[in-house]
Amino acid sequence: PPPLAPLAARLLLTIAEMAVLLALSLAVLLGSASSAPCVPSDSCSKLSDAKYCPVNDVKEHGDINRDVSQIKTYLAETPPNYVKAKEVYANGMYSSKGAGNRTLQGLAQKDMTSSGQYTNAFYSGALDLYGSTNAVWEDIMIACFGGSGTCSGKSDTFRKTIINKGCIGIVTAYTTYEMGGAVWKGADGQTSDVGAPYAWDEAAAFYIGNIEPAVGDGYTGSAPGNLYSPYEFNWKRDKDFPGGTAIHTAAIPIMNYGLINLRGSSYNAANVQSAQTAMYKIFSIAAIRAVIKYSWTARGNGTLNEEYLAECWAYWRSASGYISTVNKATVQEIDALLDWSLTSIPATTPCEIKTKVESMYKALGISCAMVGVWSDAPAGSCLASPCSDTSNTNTLLAGSTTYVDMCKVAASEPMASTEWHGAPAFTAITAAAVAAACDFV
Repeated sequence: PPPLAPLAARLLLTIAEMAVLLALSLAVLLGSASSAPCVPSDSCSKLSDAKYCPVNDVKEHGDINRDVSQIKTYLAETPPNYVKAKEVYANGMYSSKGAGNRTLQGLAQKDMTSSGQYTNAFYSGALDLYGSTNAVWEDIMIACFGGSGTCSGKSDTFRKTIINKGCIGIVTAYTTYEMGGAVWKGADGQTSDVGAPYAWDEAAAFYIGNIEPAVGDGYTGSAPGNLYSPYEFNWKRDKDFPGGTAIHTAAIPIMNYGLINLRGSSYNAANVQSAQTAMYKIFSIAAIRAVIKYSWTARGNGTLNEEYLAECWAYWRSASGYISTVNKATVQEIDALLDWSLTSIPATTPCEIKTKVESMYKALGISCAMVGVWSDAPAGSCLASPCSDTSNTNTLLAGSTTYVDMCKVAASEPMASTEWHGAPAFTAITAAAVAAACDFV
């Protein structure tokens, strides 16, 4: 048998080696939430739409929409649990990032130009319109969680609606931030899958989410109602305006087109810019449809419906900053028509708003045909009359339905919130570490 003293010394050294190796493997695990190719590389998980295939593991990014869902759950309690809802907003719950959590508050407070590096017309428009980063969403969210400031004296119904729909607006804005990051990184030559394509995948994950649809296939038919993502908000407005462009289904091939034009030798800056602009159009259409519909329902036949006013205001704000880049004065006029201090909405307001948004279609790159007509518009009203822009030749990018073939996860694998995609890599590294450290006899 080996001498005891050398063996004891070797055991002590082995313990130290194991500690170092395990620490290294843990670092890889924790880092996987912020930058992680799929392991194996062709085993990426699709998102809620079951079509777009990321080339990176962006599950944790899509999980931010689970936080949106959790906030809604807390606010649905009797009485509304603002304290717990705010904790999720401020501290996060499901979307891990490094050793901590990604938070909706962090998204709302983000400088979306990355200190001037990224070009993001969506963010710069909102910043110019509302004055500061926090003024866009953060100040409003905090006020409504606490019933203070601009939300002082407002009913629970109003406060809950602003918070719930505001979360959708925050995630929409952050989607555009990641798209801007992808555009910048592509132009900077970072076209490997962990560069610009990774940022674009993040945008897709934020926009679509990864919650498994309660009903349906995540793409056709009616919105399932449990995704809590900007994608589902767009989907619901498609149902309201069935004669217009189905923007939720149009968005997926557009996002895919952006991805495939960012990868390696396929990089095409003009095509990527076209995809980004097309998504801006989609977000604009969704906000416009919402303000047309909810300006009418908020009027309540002469009795203000504050829930619909809050919904109208928040959904409009999801893209009003970008829309203001073509006509700031007109957007400010619409904002004034949706002021929170209103005790009633004049009968002329919905038609005024419709006329104002229509005046901006051509400059936004959209058309009357794309927006469509609200299916429940009162017969004979201005809202039931389609607008006419025969000289408008704007189109929406078709994108590409040739999806990347890197999502070969078994179809039966659930998209569970507890799934940790870094686990396979961690298990392999840890096993290797233990095997190496234990090879001493």
